[in-house]
Amino acid sequence: MTSRSSLALLLLGVFPVVALAQVARDTARIAPLYITATRTPLAADRTPASMSVISGDELRRDGITTVLEALRQVPGLTVVQTGSFGGQTSLFIRGGESKFAKVLVDGVPVNDAGGAFDFSSLSTDNLDRIEVLRGPASVLYGSDAMAGVVQLFTRQGDGRPRAELSGRGGTFGSYDADASVRGGDRDINYSLGGARHGSEGIHAFNSQYRQTAGSALIAARRGDADAHLSMRYSDNAYHFPTNGSGEVVDSTALRNEDRLELGLDVGYRLGSAAELRLALASHDVHGLSSDEPASPGDTTGYYFSTGDRSRRRSGDVRLIVDLSSSSRLTVGTQIEREWEASDTRSNFGPSSFTALRRNTGVYAQMLMTPADPYTVTVGGRYEHNETFGDFFTYRAAASARVLEDTRLHASIGTSFREPTFLENFDAAFSIGNPNLSPEHALSGDVGLERRVGDWGTVGVTWFANSFRDLIDYKYSATAPNYYNVARTKSSGAEAEVRLALPDGFRADVAFTYLDARVVDPGTSSAVTALFSPGARLLRRPMHTLDGGAGYHATRIDLELRAHHVGTREDNYYAPDYSASHVTLAPYTRADLSGNVVVVSDARSTVTATLRVENLFDAQYTDVAGFNHDFAQTDATAMARTGYRAAGRRLLTGLKIAL
Repeated sequence: MTSRSSLALLLLGVFPVVALAQVARDTARIAPLYITATRTPLAADRTPASMSVISGDELRRDGITTVLEALRQVPGLTVVQTGSFGGQTSLFIRGGESKFAKVLVDGVPVNDAGGAFDFSSLSTDNLDRIEVLRGPASVLYGSDAMAGVVQLFTRQGDGRPRAELSGRGGTFGSYDADASVRGGDRDINYSLGGARHGSEGIHAFNSQYRQTAGSALIAARRGDADAHLSMRYSDNAYHFPTNGSGEVVDSTALRNEDRLELGLDVGYRLGSAAELRLALASHDVHGLSSDEPASPGDTTGYYFSTGDRSRRRSGDVRLIVDLSSSSRLTVGTQIEREWEASDTRSNFGPSSFTALRRNTGVYAQMLMTPADPYTVTVGGRYEHNETFGDFFTYRAAASARVLEDTRLHASIGTSFREPTFLENFDAAFSIGNPNLSPEHALSGDVGLERRVGDWGTVGVTWFANSFRDLIDYKYSATAPNYYNVARTKSSGAEAEVRLALPDGFRADVAFTYLDARVVDPGTSSAVTALFSPGARLLRRPMHTLDGGAGYHATRIDLELRAHHVGTREDNYYAPDYSASHVTLAPYTRADLSGNVVVVSDARSTVTATLRVENLFDAQYTDVAGFNHDFAQTDATAMARTGYRAAGRRLLTGLKIAL
C-alpha cells in the first residue's frame, strides 16, 4: 500500500469519528495533575506550558514496550531509529538537535554529559505515565533542557497487593515478558517490576536484540515527612551487521550496555506554608562496543573493542514557600558531578580517555494564580560550569482562561547545553576545545486550547526557536576540532485534537508543521555539512501527522493508529566513502492493537492481546542508506525506494492480573 493510500485510510478512519462527536457528549473528567512543567503538582488545564502526557494504561493497552514508539504520538517530536530493533534512536523536539532533550526517570537525569541520549534502550515497563514538556526548561532542569523535557514516572502502589503477568511472541523472533507487583496504604506503598524483551532482528545475520529490565518505587509518609526511593535498571545487548553506509556485512559487531538509575526524594513540611525538599540522583552506564576481525564481507581488516563508563551524581535542595493563597516561591540549588572514561583496543593500538567536571546552579521560580482563570510563572537560573564558566537563563509563562471553555497559554525563555566531554577535552582521535561556550537558545510559543463540551479538547500552538553558538567539528591535527560557529532557527505549529466519544469510542489527531533551517553556517560549506548554509536541518520533516481511533467495551479494546512522516533531508555516506545529500521519501505506517478479556472473576483477569506493527507493510527508512536495497547505487534513487526490512510484525500473547 502506498503512503498516499495509507494516509487516505487515516483520514477516512479518524475524521468521521471526530465528526460524530458533534452530536454526543461524555461525562466530565477532572483535570489530571502534571509535575514536569513547574516541579510542583499543577492541574493540566492550568499548566502554562505546552505539555503532552501518555498514561501507562494507554501504553499497556496498545502493547507499546518502548518509549520511542510512545513518543511518535506527541506533536512537535520526531523519532529517528537506525537499523533494526534496538538500533540507535534520536529524538528531535521542535527542530532542535537531539542533544537538546533532557530525559529524566523519576527525577533522575539520564542524558550523557552534554545532552546525548539513545532512546533505543528505554522501555515502558511499570510506568505510570510519560510527561513531555515542549519548550525551554533550563531554569528548573539546567543543561540539555533546550528544546524540552521527557520525564518517566514509575507506578505507585495502592491498596491490597496486586500482581500482573504478561507474555507475548511473534514474527522476527520477537518476544516480551514482564511481571509486576504493587500495593500499600497511606503510610507506605511499593511497586516492583521486571521484564525481558528480545528479537532476532530484521537482517539475515547478527541482528539480535536482548534487554532485561527492572524497576522499583517505594514511597513512605509519616507525619510531616515523606520519601520516595526509585530504581530502574536495564541490561542491553544489540548486535548490528551494518557498516556506516548501512550495508549488511558484519557478523561480529556488538554493543553491550547496562544502565542503573537511583533516585531519592525526601520532603519535610516546615509548618503550613513551607516545605523543604532534597533530591539525590545517580546514573551509571557501563558499555562495551566490539567488532572482532575477519568478519564475513569486511575487507577493511579493522577491529576494535571499547569499554566505556559514565557516571552522574547530583543533589538538589529546594525550599517551597506559599507566600499567600495565590503565590508560591521555589528557590533551590543543585550540584552535579559528571565523570566519563573509556579504553579502546584496536589494530591502531590502545587509547584511553578520562574526564571529570562539576556544575553548580541556583534557581528561583514564582508561581502565581491571582484569580481562578490565571496562572503565571517567572523564573531564573544562574549556572557555574567548570569548563565554560557562568551562564544565566530565564523563563516566563502564563495561562489564562479567556472564555468559559477556551484557554490561552504563552511562554518565552532561554536555555543552554554544556559541551560534551569530547568537545571540551582531548581524546585519542580528536582535540577538544576548553574555551567553548555553551550552546544556547531563545524560544517562545503561544497556544490556544478549547474544551468542546465534556468530550474533548482542541489545541493549536505556534512556536519559534533561535539556537545559537552551536558547536561544529573541523578536522585539524594540531588545533582544536570544535568551535562555536553555527546558528539555526526553527518555527512551526502544533495542532492536537483528543476526544472521548460516546458508546466507548475515542479518537485523537496530532499534526506538526516545522520549518528548521541553518542561519549561520558551520565550519564547512559543503552541501553535506551538518550546518550547510541555508539548508533544512537533517532528519527533521516539515510535516508529521499522527492519528488514532479506538473502541472500548466491557471485554474488548481496539486501537488503530497511523503515523505519517513527510519528506526530510539527510546525508548518505556510500561504501566508497563518497557523500551525497538526499531527500528521504514520505511514508505512512499503521499499527493495530487489541485486547479481549477471556476470563474475569473476583480473583483474576486473563486477557488475550494482539499487536500488529506496520499493518500495511509500508516501505520506509528513517536514515539514509540503512535498510536499503544495495543493488541500487544511485543515492537519490535509494532514498526514494529505500525500505525498512522489518515490514509487518505480529505479536500475540496473554496478560494476567491477580
